[in-house]
Amino acid sequence: MPQKQKEVELFGSVFCPYCIQAKRFLKERGIEFSYREVVMILGWKLPSPNYFEMKRRSKGKKTVPQIFIAGEHYGDEERLFAEDREGTLEASFLEAS
Repeated sequence: MPQKQKEVELFGSVFCPYCIQAKRFLKERGIEFSYREVVMILGWKLPSPNYFEMKRRSKGKKTVPQIFIAGEHYGDEERLFAEDREGTLEASFLEAS
């Protein structure tokens, strides 16, 4: 029986290259996620509800992307890529059986 995936949220900006990488990475690995747009113009994040929610839930992080798994702050794209290299990525995204 396949394991159930935890709920994943990605806060990002449409023109952010790191966000584009993170979204592509998750899609390529079949990890479903909901995307929350943080409006950014020339590197400045506009004071929007998504920005304030991301900042509050990540304990002050202002950079995108920020990823949340099962409502808990996970981190950014660097953690994704590090866990993938280490072979521990699946454990972060799947429910314990």
